[in-house]
Amino acid sequence: MPTTVAVHTISFRGKAGAIFVLLSCSVVLFLVGFATEAWSTQGGYREGLWESCSCGKISTNDDWFHAVQAMMSIGLITLLVAFLLISIYMCVHTVSKNSTIIALVCFCFLAVVFMLIGFIIYGVEKSRYRNVTLSWSYAISVISSVLCLVAGIVSIVQLKSSGVHM
Repeated sequence: MPTTVAVHTISFRGKAGAIFVLLSCSVVLFLVGFATEAWSTQGGYREGLWESCSCGKISTNDDWFHAVQAMMSIGLITLLVAFLLISIYMCVHTVSKNSTIIALVCFCFLAVVFMLIGFIIYGVEKSRYRNVTLSWSYAISVISSVLCLVAGIVSIVQLKSSGVHM
């Protein structure tokens, strides 16, 4: 019975390059959204994940807020691992390309799942208050997760076009 060999076409102008660019943009946007204090606004008050507009620590001791911080932190870690994996996939030729692309797909979707959980919790809890609007830091983080999702989908296409069988 003949066996098929997976052939990975790796080029910065191909699917692998698109994954790299998508994840690069996703990391930059997520770091900006993660670190800034404009997730929600109410009048002159702005709140982020880690600081409020007064540059002090957030006085929120609610469990839901700690859950959002945890989900977004795990999302950031998995996004950084996905970026590291695409860098290894494209630049290091001594590792298994099959294992690397499979891990990349898993970490892209894990990052999106953790981010999505954090977005939903934050959005639902903030919608309970009047005059509170979600702001640009939240939006940038959501855009980042969409880019990560697209990178995961393109990674699946790269996986299938390479002939990798799981």
